Amino acid sequence: DGTCIYCSSLTATTTVVDESPIGASNGSVDLTVSGSTCVSANTLACSLAGGNNHNGNAFNLINTSGGPLDITGFSQGPAASNASASGVNMEVYMFPGDYTTNMTSIGWTLVGSATVNLTSNIANGFVPVSGVTIPAGATYGFWVGSPNTYQQYTNGTGISGITSWQSDLNLTITEGHAGAYPLGFGFSPRNWNGTVHYGVSSSFPYSYSWSNGDTTEDISNLTAGNYSVSVVDCN
Repeated sequence: DGTCIYCSSLTATTTVVDESPIGASNGSVDLTVSGSTCVSANTLACSLAGGNNHNGNAFNLINTSGGPLDITGFSQGPAASNASASGVNMEVYMFPGDYTTNMTSIGWTLVGSATVNLTSNIANGFVPVSGVTIPAGATYGFWVGSPNTYQQYTNGTGISGITSWQSDLNLTITEGHAGAYPLGFGFSPRNWNGTVHYGVSSSFPYSYSWSNGDTTEDISNLTAGNYSVSVVDCN
């Protein structure tokens, strides 16, 4: 009858077609569930080769996934010369486009900040980011740095903002620039040492378990009777 029990934030609607005539096995239930967004957690780790250092790095993130990507944070690698450092104030700035077209202090938004510890040989200085979604096929620029601590990076060999520094099936981080705080772009090509954290929205956020054993969203070829379903999201 379409009744929803223990729905929490989920909502469910049904269109029921009764079996007719009796014995025809032509009944069906068309179920529609909404109210949940499932995002898988992913990381893209760059080399921690080091070799040079300054207050911060600029680079592009290119969405190659075919769907929107939620950028959830950045984990900074070691301090200068692969050293550890405590109580480092880290900031992340975002520009909604190719950063090489806007290497000024105008048009950038502070999207994350945190006080972190940087560790030799590890990218664990996590700075959470919220409200940043890169549309499919789009390029967004980022500047990750600190006002009071130099971080290591690696000198590049390609074209800043274009040449890939690291990539996976969903995301590419380009070679970039480095410079003084805030939003410095004095040196290139320079490649960030750290890890990008991002989420991919699932196309199949729900699983279904019907009382007749079916696991599809909709069921058909039904005889007269009572049918119930348990719907679980990825959360």
